Amino acid sequence: MGPFCLGCSHRKCYSPIRNLISQETFKFHFKNLGYAKGRKDTFLCYEVTRKDCDSPVSLHHGVFKNKDNIHAEICFLYWFHDKVLKVLSPREEFKITWYMSWSPCFECAEQIVRFLATHHNLSLDIFSSRLYNVQDPETQQNLCRLVQEGAQVAAMDLYEFKKCWKKFVDNGGRRFRPWKRLLTNFRYQDSKLQEILRRMDPLSEEEFYSQFYNQRVKHLCYYHRMKPYLCYQLEQFNGQAPLKGCLLSEKGKQHAEILFLDKIRSMELSQVTITCYLTWSPCPNCAWQLAAFKRDRPDLILHIYTSRLYFHWKRPFQKGLCSLRQSGILVDVMDLPQFTDCWTNFVNPKRPFWPWKGLEIISRRTQRRLRRIKESWGLQDLVNDFGNLQLGPPMS
Repeated sequence: MGPFCLGCSHRKCYSPIRNLISQETFKFHFKNLGYAKGRKDTFLCYEVTRKDCDSPVSLHHGVFKNKDNIHAEICFLYWFHDKVLKVLSPREEFKITWYMSWSPCFECAEQIVRFLATHHNLSLDIFSSRLYNVQDPETQQNLCRLVQEGAQVAAMDLYEFKKCWKKFVDNGGRRFRPWKRLLTNFRYQDSKLQEILRRMDPLSEEEFYSQFYNQRVKHLCYYHRMKPYLCYQLEQFNGQAPLKGCLLSEKGKQHAEILFLDKIRSMELSQVTITCYLTWSPCPNCAWQLAAFKRDRPDLILHIYTSRLYFHWKRPFQKGLCSLRQSGILVDVMDLPQFTDCWTNFVNPKRPFWPWKGLEIISRRTQRRLRRIKESWGLQDLVNDFGNLQLGPPMS
């Protein structure tokens, strides 16, 4: 995953290649073709402004290009950390604007997300001439994560091309002349990007009703058809707006709970209240990692609601649930208020949630099952404590 803050652990200094690029370079590398043969380099034109009460104040602008197998976006982040963040006050707010020949790859997008998560005084606008490898699911997911982290991601329209030409191209006083099919190509790039970003909505209504349905799964084969979602809402005590997100475990990869822990760790927060809604209760490994995370952060309040209990009849899964409770994590079963809140925050706030038949009856059954697990393991802990009790010699 890389360091939480790229610049903090990187010693090599990257610098912009120049403030202006040639007209030929711009027309070749920024041409928004559907198929861009021979354009392997990525150019990143950037502007950094400081947010002021009246109007933004321009601080830096220039051009980066990929160097030494380091992509242009990462070169910028290293440079920005050393030349801006280390020099100026961390209480100041900055706006960063990028005009890129290619949109970020999935690895760069991941690093940008982490950088934004650890520097809350930054806002980032990314305008791309072309979309890079957007048929790849990981690239699509990380483009959505950029937006969820607060970045604006858009295709370059005629306005952005004109602005980029005027500020970053050695134009000799000439005005920008659009190439053939520029607007047609923009509409194509924009439609592809919007199609990807539409999937950013944490959950569709259909997906919510099918995945959060709390009916007990009777057959083992159906366990594998139900996806493990984790929706979280983070409320800070400093008055900022709540942070929300929805994570999905993918087959053969990290569970949603571990992805959640990675994200919260990257924020370096302490006094926060986090509410999580899960389709399945955590597996033993995830439960133990969540418990360890909570024990290291006593000021953090974490409340986990689950729609269903995962392999609740198996002792390791029962023990994992009890380890959550023992660490101070509040673990409950979703009932009508929680399903409604989850729907409002992660599905569709404009439409009411219509509960399915038997929702509350099933919730109460699952609540009783969870309560019995907690009680049985609480009794087992008491038995173990008595077994380990060391009696001293009789008093004379």
